[in-house]
Amino acid sequence: MRDYLRRGNKIRFAFPIDGDCLNIYDGVEKDGALWVKVKVEADKDSAIEVNQIPATWNGECFEVEMPFDAYRTNLVAKDKDGNEEKIVVYKLINPTGIYRLSSDDNILFLQDINDHKDTYTSIFDNPYLAMYKKAHDDFGATVQLNIHWEYEADNPYFSDPTRKDFNLSMMTDKFKDEFIANSNWLRLSFHAREPQTCKPYEFTDMKTITEDAKKIYREVIRFAGEETLSKHNTTIHWGECTLDGVRAMSNLGTRGLYGYFYLREGKPFVSYHYPEYLIEHIDTRDFWMDTEEDILCGKIDLVLNSYPLEEIVPKLEEVKAKDGNFGCVEIMIHEQYFYEDYVNYIPEFKEIVWTACKWCADTGHKGYFMQDVMEKN
Repeated sequence: MRDYLRRGNKIRFAFPIDGDCLNIYDGVEKDGALWVKVKVEADKDSAIEVNQIPATWNGECFEVEMPFDAYRTNLVAKDKDGNEEKIVVYKLINPTGIYRLSSDDNILFLQDINDHKDTYTSIFDNPYLAMYKKAHDDFGATVQLNIHWEYEADNPYFSDPTRKDFNLSMMTDKFKDEFIANSNWLRLSFHAREPQTCKPYEFTDMKTITEDAKKIYREVIRFAGEETLSKHNTTIHWGECTLDGVRAMSNLGTRGLYGYFYLREGKPFVSYHYPEYLIEHIDTRDFWMDTEEDILCGKIDLVLNSYPLEEIVPKLEEVKAKDGNFGCVEIMIHEQYFYEDYVNYIPEFKEIVWTACKWCADTGHKGYFMQDVMEKN
């Protein structure tokens, strides 16, 4: 089994670790580079060099200050006996002072637009999308909606008896040009086949998740244009997925996955297939790159529907206090809480979204998509 931290190795990078994505809070910017103290764990008498630069024993480990000015940097630590350890470290493009708003479990806004295709003159006649347009217009938000293939009318969490079965093949393409025109800030991506199944890809094979994603991709391109489709990154439903599932998404063009990447009751939660000891590290970072799978993991900092309106700013201030998480602020919410007939309806849904986006803008963060920080799109 892969040991992401190389814990049993004679020489081990303590910071950065393999796949770490550096930001300005990790060091000092000078001479056009980010200077970071690289730390290596080894026996005190090992005489460690990093990229042929001698490291100094600080009483606990070896350390050496090094400049990082490239997107990707290979680090090689060697001891006096020729033992070595290699890692790859990233310095993302403009990784600081950015934010993104995403929403999971989306499908109902599309059904509404389709139901009103003869009366709506714009996709923003839909009140849910109108809310996001205000977040973009007023606070520069970029918005990614991770969508399902279908909604089934027997969903027990909604009480409106007039809700009907709906799937993406039924969606009108009347507003395709408008979707494309707004794709610079509004994008749609794969989430899951349907909302009711808990952790549908926790034990998935490659075929199942591939087929589900392809169905959504095909229809989004048809009714909203390829410009609106984000194959590049997503949050998979419940953030649980096998390694084979991640590889299947990679084969479809996915380069990044967002999740919570923290431990709940000692177990990884919304963290895909990654182990506890790695999640403890990712939880302290904006991004971490799985170098073997070429997948960038982005940490979601705050799930907005988990807190009342008055707690949103204090919770974001807690994010601000964590240097490793403040370079990029990731906020997300779930569509279902927008609707009055949902069992856990949040009346202040819109105000919560706007408050969070205003705070991000007021703290100097600009909207981004993951493609904007990666060298390879």
